[in-house]
Amino acid sequence: MITWMARNGWMGFPRLSVNSGLGGTFTLAYKLTDNPTETWTSRFIRFKVGQPQASVGGARLFYEAFPALFDSFGLRGRDCVFVSALSSTETVADRGRLIPHIAIELADLVGAHEAVGSISKQRHGKIHNLYRADARDAELDKAQYVSQRLPARNVFVLDDFVTRGGTLSKVAEAVHAANPGSAVYGVALAKTERVAWCSNPTNSHVPERWGKVWTDGEKEVR
Repeated sequence: MITWMARNGWMGFPRLSVNSGLGGTFTLAYKLTDNPTETWTSRFIRFKVGQPQASVGGARLFYEAFPALFDSFGLRGRDCVFVSALSSTETVADRGRLIPHIAIELADLVGAHEAVGSISKQRHGKIHNLYRADARDAELDKAQYVSQRLPARNVFVLDDFVTRGGTLSKVAEAVHAANPGSAVYGVALAKTERVAWCSNPTNSHVPERWGKVWTDGEKEVR
């Protein structure tokens, strides 16, 4: 079981199953793959498939919850830079896609740099369709992530969901290769988990107000 520590409402994972180059990964809640009717999980599923209401709800929650997490680091915005994880078909992040867009907005929110176009890779197959760890690793190896020089040493990598940490680790390794001495942190909407695998994974820790932020965001879409 991967353990986490509460951090201003967020789940802070000091280590993931795959944790190369990461100084910690932070998510808002669990996405329980074998309990799709759980309230937050159902929201995340709708976010993943691109439902417009859930897309706005998730984005609004990021904007509401992230500043408190950022404050807990004690960092100055100008010393930080935000990048985005890439989809399997991307070679460079599409600034119009939701996750890169949220990364740009979060950088602006805390006065940091954004460099979502600084990470590149090769196209590869979708890893969420692969259930064996070695198959996921082999697919990610095809990506060959590369980072440009970044304008700050504290790097926040934004993604939608994290499972083992393989994608975030590939980004972190690329960042460290081009930017020695950097500190890299993963930030995602949720940690994918299975009830059958993890002992009593619940979302009881999620502040009640976050649910209202999400639902109010959904109401913006008619």
